[in-house]
Parts: sequence; structure tokens; C-alpha cells
Amino acid sequence: MYEKKQGTIKEKFPQEKRAYNTRGAENNENAELKKIVERYVTQVMDKLKAEWQKEMESRIAAEREDAARLASMSSEERAKAEMDRRQKDFETEREQYMSEKAEFEAAKELEAQNLPVSFARMVASSDKDVMLENIASFKKEYMKAVEAGLGNRLKGTLPRISKEKEGYGDPFLTGLGM
Repeated sequence: MYEKKQGTIKEKFPQEKRAYNTRGAENNENAELKKIVERYVTQVMDKLKAEWQKEMESRIAAEREDAARLASMSSEERAKAEMDRRQKDFETEREQYMSEKAEFEAAKELEAQNLPVSFARMVASSDKDVMLENIASFKKEYMKAVEAGLGNRLKGTLPRISKEKEGYGDPFLTGLGM
């Protein structure tokens, strides 16, 4: 049954060795979880792809209408339409810049008053006086909310003092014999 070769023993008929996979159930759960996640991701991707295609189709249709409209215009009308489009684009960029600037100024003022900067968008205004009024009213309401929250957290029962010993005093003083 055993052969001896160069100081080692080899089995002629090795016993069947079974590898027990203790992670079998875990692998099945992971596989099922992976399938569920994959299915969910596929659904989300399909939905996003459909939205993107719909947006692209509407954009292409709008571009075609603009091109057809511009083709039917004279050169002066085309130049005027192009100027109007550029003016409109400029105005939207200007409004965006002004709102970002107002939000930045509001954030600076909130920081100076030790208030959370995350509320800058709420109190921002293009008019500095209006912004300061917004910050003042926000600060008033914010401090009320903070005080109410602290009051609720600090509410509780007073600590009970044991009244079993009448002459209960300071243990330090009693240790000194006082």
C-alpha cells in the first residue's frame, strides 16, 4: 500500500480529500447580492440613458428649428437674432455671477458673526442692506433655536442626595476630623 522513495512515504491510493467550503453560504449570498445590485444598476442606467436620449432629441429638434429659422432670415435679421442670443447668454451668466458674489459676501458676513456659513445661500441678496437684515433676523431665530435645544438637553431631574445620615457632610472634612 505504501511505497518508500528516498525517505518519504507515498500513498499508492491516496484517500479522497474533501475540501469543506465554510464560505459556501456566504458566497451564495454575495452572488445573490451582486445580482440584485447589478439588476438595480442596470435599471438606473437604462433610466438615465432614456432621459439623456430624450434631452438630446429635444436639443437637436430645437437646433434644427433655429437653423431653419435662421436660414429663412436675411443677413440683417440673422445678425440681430445672433446679437439677441448673445445678449441673453450674457445676462444669464451675469445673473449667475451676481448670485455667487452675493452668496460669497453673505458667507463672509456669517463667518464674521460666528454663524454657520452653510446658510449663506438663504440670506444672500444683491442688496447689502437687505442681506444684513436677513442675517440679523436669521441670527435672532438661530440663537432662539440653539437656546431651545440646549434647554431641552439640560432638562432633567435633580440629583438625589441621600438623607439617611443626618450629619452627612464633606468626606474630606470628616477625614480631617472636622
